[in-house]
Amino acid sequence: MNLRNVRRLLFITLPVLPAALALACGGANENLPPPPPPPPAPPPAASAAAPVPTASAAPAEAPPPPAPIQLTEGVASPAPPAPLPTVAFTAPTKGQLVPTAKSSDFEVKLDVKNWKTAPGDAHVHLILDHRPYKPIYDPKSPIKLSELTGSEALDEGQHVLVAFPSRANHESVKTKGALAVVEFWVGKKGEKTQDITKPLIIYSRPKGEYKGEMANHVLVDFQIANVTLAPDKDHVHIAVTGPGIDGEKTADVNKFGTPYYLDNLQDGSYTVKLDLLGTDGKPLAGSWNSTSRSFSVAH
Repeated sequence: MNLRNVRRLLFITLPVLPAALALACGGANENLPPPPPPPPAPPPAASAAAPVPTASAAPAEAPPPPAPIQLTEGVASPAPPAPLPTVAFTAPTKGQLVPTAKSSDFEVKLDVKNWKTAPGDAHVHLILDHRPYKPIYDPKSPIKLSELTGSEALDEGQHVLVAFPSRANHESVKTKGALAVVEFWVGKKGEKTQDITKPLIIYSRPKGEYKGEMANHVLVDFQIANVTLAPDKDHVHIAVTGPGIDGEKTADVNKFGTPYYLDNLQDGSYTVKLDLLGTDGKPLAGSWNSTSRSFSVAH
């Protein structure tokens, strides 16, 4: 190789050596352009299947319909142990004449034996002239007639008082001697509009407003006097109307002593009608023997 060719070779090779040496020693050329950014991540592989739509929320289920209202015979509470409770009136006495001017303040006095009463517990139901009863928790205290009338003055003529023991749940005691009935007069004696010697049905429950748990099992209860109930003979017909009842809910009571109950009542106002019927199915004569009372339910 001649000298000219050697010089040409050196001219080509020598500029490469510094860069190669720099790379071999771990150096770097700061004037080189920055490396390109990394490529973007590949998109996920497209599924051949059709996209699954997002499930929408299931529609809310409609509330179940209310349970049908029932009027059924219950189980009578056990009779009180002997000696059995008795109730009697010491005032007024049978046929007593009370002056009109003193009738509102006239004091009714009860003689209750073998029946322990207490507020919110056992008591006595006291009724004047077929009105709703007043619960008596202290029978030893006199009760003014005005407390039984809502402060209304009593009309001149015949009046009737009824009393009987009641359990804490207002179920009446129906044993012998438990029911007391007395007739008296205000102002003057005259025509009898209530014959207490003939068959009587005495309405007791339902009464007033039933709230919360009390509305779940409503007692239907009554007393009778001067009559014996029997199938195909004298009997009591119960008819209930109100919300959730198509027409009437009815029952015929052919044996005295067992209470009835209303279950699954809805909120609102109901009416209970009690009729004392004869063998022919017609109400027996007497102002007490067909009674309608309203009560309300608020769960």
